[in-house]
Amino acid sequence: MKILTTTILIGLSSIAFAADEAWNEREQLSGDWGGQRTSLEDKGIKPFLYYDSIAAANVSGGIKTDDQYTGQVYAGVNLDFEKMFGWDTTTGKISTVNRHGNGISGNVGGIYDPMTINGGADGQVTWLYEVWVEKMFGKDLAVKFGRTSMDEDFANSDLYRYSLSTSINGPIRSMMLENSQIFSFPLALWGGRAKYKLSDEHQFQIGAYQINDNPFGTHLRGTDWGIDSDDGVTFMAQYDWTPDVFDRPARFYVGVANSVYDYTEFDGSETSSMQTFYGHGEFEVIEGLKLFAFGAYNSQDEAAKIPLQLSAGANWKGLIPGRENDHTVFFATYGKVSDEYGKFVTMGNVDAEMVFELGHRIQIIPSFYIQPAIQYIVEPGGGTSGDIDDAIVLGAWIGMTF
Repeated sequence: MKILTTTILIGLSSIAFAADEAWNEREQLSGDWGGQRTSLEDKGIKPFLYYDSIAAANVSGGIKTDDQYTGQVYAGVNLDFEKMFGWDTTTGKISTVNRHGNGISGNVGGIYDPMTINGGADGQVTWLYEVWVEKMFGKDLAVKFGRTSMDEDFANSDLYRYSLSTSINGPIRSMMLENSQIFSFPLALWGGRAKYKLSDEHQFQIGAYQINDNPFGTHLRGTDWGIDSDDGVTFMAQYDWTPDVFDRPARFYVGVANSVYDYTEFDGSETSSMQTFYGHGEFEVIEGLKLFAFGAYNSQDEAAKIPLQLSAGANWKGLIPGRENDHTVFFATYGKVSDEYGKFVTMGNVDAEMVFELGHRIQIIPSFYIQPAIQYIVEPGGGTSGDIDDAIVLGAWIGMTF
């Protein structure tokens, strides 16, 4: 609560700035800082700070009822090195994340966390997240390197970020569970990618990223930038196509993640690599309404806890008359648990977990929103934690931009 109180006080105290603009019309609650924000941006330094929090309660089913509050501060600077030092078409980013609070996932018993913001086992943790540089070569080739996570560039979509659940929010989650192939916000390791724009509609990118089996250890908190001899590498490749379909915007991508690493299979044996194929499609069917679907498949069910994940959703902006900036959202996810996982780890029958979520993001002002949501989780854990009753989770997401 100390972080939340401090953040709110900063926002309220900053209302005195930018008297030429009403506080409820600003893109940032703190305004222009008496012109200092604009002055910094003109010099190539663009600061940002977001505060997000989730309050959620497991009101029925699961292992037992529970309610928790979690929050996060995401702050940093976007850097334009061309303005700062004269380095043509070169940009960078430095950021940090502080999370606080423990979620309700343990008492729901599911594979996917109903609260995408979670402080982890420690309850509160701070990460040094992004530290990277990107250089454009001509108009079509962009190369980025530094401390980063895969989901900044691969296996992600802005549409996923409206979900309170990790079944949707972030990269395709099945690649992060039990023998992880990828890491996501706010976890970063060494990595880089090259992105080439073939045309206005076509783009191809490849990347290589450090991985290890300690996703919440010192490496990913930003305090250890070393590369150990037993670390691995995930190679990623993705093709994007962004056409107009029936004069409406659409996006499709297909990709592969190939990890070279010493993974332990569920029967105790070893494998030196894992490979997952994934894909996504989205289409604006009418003005404001976007439908999307994505999936991931890994044939190695002896090492992949969720070898098959299928998800779909809808995001309708302005559904309610007079609320043009609100978003009404629906999501559904099916995660198939590996039979090998059930055989060797849980010693029982396993099936699949399904997550359904309905929510509405109320954009109070440009810099502040509240998003109530309800999740219905069918067979939490997919049998991995025994026979658990279906769960109902009520929650709300609050977001502020400073």
